[in-house]
Amino acid sequence: MPSKKSSKKINPPKGTRDLYPEDLLRQRYITNAWRDASIRCGFEEIAGPTFESTDLYAVKSGDGILNELFQAFSGKSPAEIEQVQATGTAPYALRPEFTPTLARMYAARSKELPKPCKWFTAGPYFRAERPQRGRLREFLQWNVDFIADDNSSESRAIADAEILSTIVNLFQLLGLSNGDVTVAYSDRRMAESVLREFGASDSTLSDWLAWIDFIPKNPRIAERNAHELGLTQEQHDLIIGFFFDQKENSELYAELERQPELTKEYLAFQQRILSVPEVTDAMSQLQRAGKIAENLGIKGWGFQHNAIVRGLAYYTGLVFEAIADGERAVAGGGRYDNLIELFGGPPTPACGFGMGDVVLSNLLDDKDLMPTGLELREAVSRPQASIRPDAFIVPNGDEANEPLVHTLAANLRRGIESESWLSREDHKPWQQDRYSVAPMHARISYKSTRNLGKLKADAAKQHAKFLVEIHGPDKVELRDMDQRDAHTSSLGSFSIDPAAENYIGNAIADRL
Repeated sequence: MPSKKSSKKINPPKGTRDLYPEDLLRQRYITNAWRDASIRCGFEEIAGPTFESTDLYAVKSGDGILNELFQAFSGKSPAEIEQVQATGTAPYALRPEFTPTLARMYAARSKELPKPCKWFTAGPYFRAERPQRGRLREFLQWNVDFIADDNSSESRAIADAEILSTIVNLFQLLGLSNGDVTVAYSDRRMAESVLREFGASDSTLSDWLAWIDFIPKNPRIAERNAHELGLTQEQHDLIIGFFFDQKENSELYAELERQPELTKEYLAFQQRILSVPEVTDAMSQLQRAGKIAENLGIKGWGFQHNAIVRGLAYYTGLVFEAIADGERAVAGGGRYDNLIELFGGPPTPACGFGMGDVVLSNLLDDKDLMPTGLELREAVSRPQASIRPDAFIVPNGDEANEPLVHTLAANLRRGIESESWLSREDHKPWQQDRYSVAPMHARISYKSTRNLGKLKADAAKQHAKFLVEIHGPDKVELRDMDQRDAHTSSLGSFSIDPAAENYIGNAIADRL
């Protein structure tokens, strides 16, 4: 006989979502945008398991991570059951993030993989924490990583800039402006140098970084925590003055003006910090990456903010967050040059970020940038970015033309919005007539060589449809890689300027 029908309502687990057809389409709209932005910026898709060995997460974050994991075991293996009973730790855990899986995957095949690797993935993740606005226990996350640059200052800067520009490309694609969200970045080496000046050690540095990270959330409690770290009020004020700007800390700066001696001490402190080699190198690297990132299209979107420290211990350089008013960080990440080595791989520089769908969805709703009804269905149904590169851009060997490669890549990846669409007050990013020239999948070479033959071979190896060779801003050559023939404009050669009559993007679009 069937059991008696229960009158008890069974709800979904706390911190999860039931996605009905309209809800799933909204989520698909976001994941399609993630994928398009990644591919157009030259990243390739990978995937890993949704659960891993629990030890994998302890390697990266220590045993403290166990409190954030949903642990799992089959219940069929006596050895597993014995382990759980003896230690309270299961052999497996649902993944809370992707970086450990990424490091494990790269370490396993590091000798045979191309360098650099530009990878992205998007899928479900799980964290055993208290659900609140913008944070659930099960969520989707987009991860983008640039792995194995050659570790020169220029190569590191290009990798960092590519990561930052990919975030901005996503925001532009979704119709967000730099008034809606900005990318704040810094370098962890600066933060660590400052905190060591006041007594932080290798064993306590993570606590100090977590304190800096907590200050904007609750300044009063953070001030009490500073005293627990052994700081005097004057030391606390000096640290705040370095990490936060005058607008954010008007009270502190007013106090500095009222107390000449404190002002003198603060200026001396700044001068001392700015002479530390790690700090000067970090500032130089930020400037280098920022300049390249501007060429790649983030001008007006990014700014340096010393208080961005990202509390996790494994960051080694650039750290950043995409910040929107009234929300948690929409995205965050940085450079982690030592992590892959922890998983048995060779020393491998790397930089990347993660972005969850929950905060982004809230932001799009708040800005009226999420389609509904028929428009949502049409937006989700449209073709996505071409897996095969539309264009592979190379300089002609002249160093002066290398920044133009980044500028043109940004122009092609962004597309050109149509005048008819821009002229409408109610234009939305998903509308069919948005672009007169659609965004393209544009790649560049990261090889140090300036030999054109080797660069062309790189384009062929990556299966590019067109090779774009830059000899100057208005002297650009176009070659069809399939037909093996060159194209010219009515003016002879092409331009990298989207406003020009002979813009190279128009020529490629006409032939795609």
